[in-house]
Amino acid sequence: MSKLVKNTSLYTIGNILPSAAGFFLLPIYTRYLTPSDYGIVSSMQVLSTILAIIFTLAVERSVYRLYWDHKTEDEKRDYLGTIVIALAPIAAFILILLFLFQSLVGSIYASIPFYPFYVYAILTSFFSVFARVPKIYLQLEQKAGKFVILSILQFVVDTTLVLWFVVRMKAGAEGMLKGHMVGHALMLIIFLYMTCKVIHLTFKPWMLKGSLKFSLPMIPSLLCAWVLNLSDRIFIERYLSLSDVGIYSLGYKIAGLVLIITGAFGMAYNPVFYQLANSEDQVAAKRTLYSYNNIYVMVILLVCFLVSFFSKEVIVLLLDPRFAEAYKIVPIIALAYFISIGASLLNLSIYQEKKTVAIMFIQIFGASLNIALNFLLVPNFGAYGAAYATVLSFTAILICKYLYAKKCYFIDYDWNKIIMGLLLAVPLVSTVYFIDINIYLSLFVKLFIVACVSLFLYAPFRVQVKSMLGVKETV
Repeated sequence: MSKLVKNTSLYTIGNILPSAAGFFLLPIYTRYLTPSDYGIVSSMQVLSTILAIIFTLAVERSVYRLYWDHKTEDEKRDYLGTIVIALAPIAAFILILLFLFQSLVGSIYASIPFYPFYVYAILTSFFSVFARVPKIYLQLEQKAGKFVILSILQFVVDTTLVLWFVVRMKAGAEGMLKGHMVGHALMLIIFLYMTCKVIHLTFKPWMLKGSLKFSLPMIPSLLCAWVLNLSDRIFIERYLSLSDVGIYSLGYKIAGLVLIITGAFGMAYNPVFYQLANSEDQVAAKRTLYSYNNIYVMVILLVCFLVSFFSKEVIVLLLDPRFAEAYKIVPIIALAYFISIGASLLNLSIYQEKKTVAIMFIQIFGASLNIALNFLLVPNFGAYGAAYATVLSFTAILICKYLYAKKCYFIDYDWNKIIMGLLLAVPLVSTVYFIDINIYLSLFVKLFIVACVSLFLYAPFRVQVKSMLGVKETV
């Protein structure tokens, strides 16, 4: 196995295993957390996501690209030292502002007290700032094994503490947030030690200037991604209740299985795309990429179908009955994820031509549309309105990116197969809403249907799939 494939596999394990394990813990969490508790936790996770951008001004994202502009080992260590020394006061200054203006910050979620919930979320995000540089360094230097060990260690520490506070101490939402905060605080010691090993304690303003020039234009796109994926919880909390936020968020998390399962394929595919896109034989490259792109899309469609199709059985059989209604959200969000991943695939065509500004403007348009749709739909349709707003926003982004990608390194989709797949999937998934039979009988019938559907979808792509897996087609 080549080093590239090996490292890709290890990074995939490091990124996906903790997320996958988190799904297996849902039956425990939903037993000890009420829907309101889960709503508080999800709301604070939304806050933590945006704080992760604000605390660093996205400076650490420039390291992936600018690290290699420095040729010697000393220059690289000077650069990493400059970034770390810059991040510390920036994050500390923003931390102070958040507490000075706590009444303003606390108004984001009117029904959630600043103490202790916001405090735990803010401190967790602050501690995580100091994990960025050592983790990025391990990736850049292809120390994939250490990266995986570190990621799994962080997950184990966090999860152990969360389970202690939630299950043992029965502290509810406060316990879950406290567990994450204490876990990040403990890991801070390890990350600071690792940081000292890979940097020089020096500050060079011109290095920071270059990083800021690279990273600051990324902030609008990152904030727009936050709006598109997470801001709907704010609208639900405003117009409905924390219990509705909790049920909606759980449905969203179940639908997120799509990202975990397809994430491994995506991580492996991106470098392959750029390698082929920059090869000499462009006729063969585009033909291969067309095949790969469409296999990827159909795999995503199949996964979205499976997650949606079995959402009711999974939630009813495995999770606490208080969260039973979450299954109704899953198919809508899974459709949104399918559209979003299709739009993200078009990013590769646009990035190949280095048209990053165009993507920024498209994201801003999509985020603005999402906010407007949430204002219109949530008061009238509740949590379903938030889900519909997400689908419509991602659809608008897909259309914009598709039209713009035609001007770039364009790889089209096989729309006939996609439409055929949707026409097959949508009616079957609709049974989640309209058919109410014994849950075990429902599970058996659905497994039989899935077996038939899998054979149907595999047949048209048999040759391409075997080619990607390196299996020769036999006569």
